[in-house]
Amino acid sequence: MSKQKKECFGGFNPFDLLSEEIIFMILDLLNRNPLDKKSFSLVCKSFYATEAKHRRTLKPLRQEHLPAILCRYPNITHLDLTLCSRVTDTSLSIISNACTSDLRSVDFSRSRLFSTSGLLGLALNCKNLVEIDLSNGTELKDSAMAAVAEAKNLEKLWLARCKSITDLGVGCVAVGCRKLRFVCLKWCLGVGDLGVGLIAVKCKQIVYLDLSYLPITNKCLSSVLKLQHLEDLVMEGCFGIDDDSLAVLKHGCKSLKSLDVSTCQNITDSGLSSLISGAEGLQQLTLAHGSPHLVMLQVTSSLADCLEKLSLLQSVKLDGCLITYDGLKTIGNWCLSLRELSLSKCLGVTDEGLSSVVTKHKDLRKLDITCCRKITNVSVAHITNSCNFLTSLRMESCTLVSREAFGLIGQRCHLLEELDLTDNEIDDQGLKSISRCSKLSNLKLGICLNITDEGLIHIGRGCSKLIELDLYRCAEITDLGILAIAQGCPGLEMINIAYCKDITDRSLLSLSKCSWLKTFESRGCSLITSLGLTAIAVGCKELSKLDIKKCHNVDDAGMLPLAHFSQNLRQINLSHSSVTDVGLLSLASISCLQNITILHLKGLTPSGLAAALLACGGLRKVKLQAAFRWLLPHRLFEHLEARGCMFQWRDKVLQVELDPKCWKLQLEDPMP
Repeated sequence: MSKQKKECFGGFNPFDLLSEEIIFMILDLLNRNPLDKKSFSLVCKSFYATEAKHRRTLKPLRQEHLPAILCRYPNITHLDLTLCSRVTDTSLSIISNACTSDLRSVDFSRSRLFSTSGLLGLALNCKNLVEIDLSNGTELKDSAMAAVAEAKNLEKLWLARCKSITDLGVGCVAVGCRKLRFVCLKWCLGVGDLGVGLIAVKCKQIVYLDLSYLPITNKCLSSVLKLQHLEDLVMEGCFGIDDDSLAVLKHGCKSLKSLDVSTCQNITDSGLSSLISGAEGLQQLTLAHGSPHLVMLQVTSSLADCLEKLSLLQSVKLDGCLITYDGLKTIGNWCLSLRELSLSKCLGVTDEGLSSVVTKHKDLRKLDITCCRKITNVSVAHITNSCNFLTSLRMESCTLVSREAFGLIGQRCHLLEELDLTDNEIDDQGLKSISRCSKLSNLKLGICLNITDEGLIHIGRGCSKLIELDLYRCAEITDLGILAIAQGCPGLEMINIAYCKDITDRSLLSLSKCSWLKTFESRGCSLITSLGLTAIAVGCKELSKLDIKKCHNVDDAGMLPLAHFSQNLRQINLSHSSVTDVGLLSLASISCLQNITILHLKGLTPSGLAAALLACGGLRKVKLQAAFRWLLPHRLFEHLEARGCMFQWRDKVLQVELDPKCWKLQLEDPMP
């Protein structure tokens, strides 16, 4: 504590009366803003030491920071290295030597460059390690899995998109890590029936198993379904699974609570009958984007009888499936415990079928009817009259619902927290009604061309808990509406005002008071200047994603405040702005910056671009005009790619922006 503060208390520090445990409880409450804990640690040496002992989670920006950070924080249990694209064996050696007894979880899902020897040292030294995430490790081989197998206490292993791993590597893990409970093998294309079968036979405690897109067949499924503790089974895109495969479920899998067989194109209602008859404890069933053969309940009597047994079923997701009135009616009659129903892009959904479901399920909490283009006001009336406890309603592009129907949502569904009305006919009166939903935290109104500032003023007054607001291409919105949102919704974290052509710096000045703002998208707002962007940078210290594409009046003067104040910025799109070499180079001081898109910048030169790319040490993805590929030295790209940066090249020509109404008509009636 400072000398001045001590004098205020007569030279006595009141915190000396608090035990370390009590101070830890205080620090536990400072979770929303990580800068709060940093400020606490800077008060005095005592607080500095206490905060270091308290911290359990670390997310470093660069691997070169690891020695100092791990020395500063000796009690780390979870290490998140997703911001470190380059993690070498030297780094793993530092981690394994510094965290021998406390480390329990490591996330390498965005990291590269370490090898088998680094993983082996980590597994051998950190005996209490229970979770490793190696997702996206496309270069990892079976030898790396043999190293992981030395982590004998491992309970959770994530290997999504580790495409070079085979049955041999998975077999090593199965033999060595008998305590595994959560395993993800999604997109591990080299793993088949043998590897999955070994996991099922050796790891008896498995609770969660993701086998999505594996080339498996019914040969391994019988072993999987004998797992006595299996609760969540994901088999999305497993094309080798068919009705015969599911027949083994008739013998029972009593522990199964969640099953995902979406995009399994060889499953029909016959296979589902087998599935349901053997998994009576099922709570969540996902059949999204099924084959044309999966006509949900065009229905066999056996399937209807089986549905009656699913007394615990709470969630059904049929996105993209072909569905009939009889199918929806059967769901309504039998699945009486439903809390979540997703019918997104189901072409067979009509007013009659949907109404038959919602009138039977008055306790429904989540409903997704995105792109159900046949429903009208009739469905909305039944939904709002029956499902008063809805917390999430997603009805994007329900184009036959007229503006009058949206008033019913606000009148009857006061518990809504998420509402997606993208591309609908809602107007200001509808928003006035929806403003009664005081718990609303996520509101999407993109391409709603009938709303104006008047409607947003109502939302600002009534929905103070709003966190995310999407106004994409809402052409009639001006600064007045944004001011109402900024004043009424101080906790706003995300706002999209892309292509709201009348928005000026006044909106940004008002939004700068929303100190929690993390995502700001103003693409195509040509009246915005560097002055408004400066206000956002100064007031919104949490800003992590910024899209100012086609904001032609934003120049280098806006980049300098970003570089100084927006140290949490991770992603930025500067395309078609007036930023030059100077502004781009200034952004290099933002250590968090990872993704940058810089297309069609007239003031950008090859030398300036090269200097900026070299200075931005944390870059992982850069989108550039294809012409620069031949204007910069090849060695530069080799150096940056070795540092973990990936380049995406674009050769699109500059296109004239359409008026929002013309743009929408073009979507609805595309040229042949």
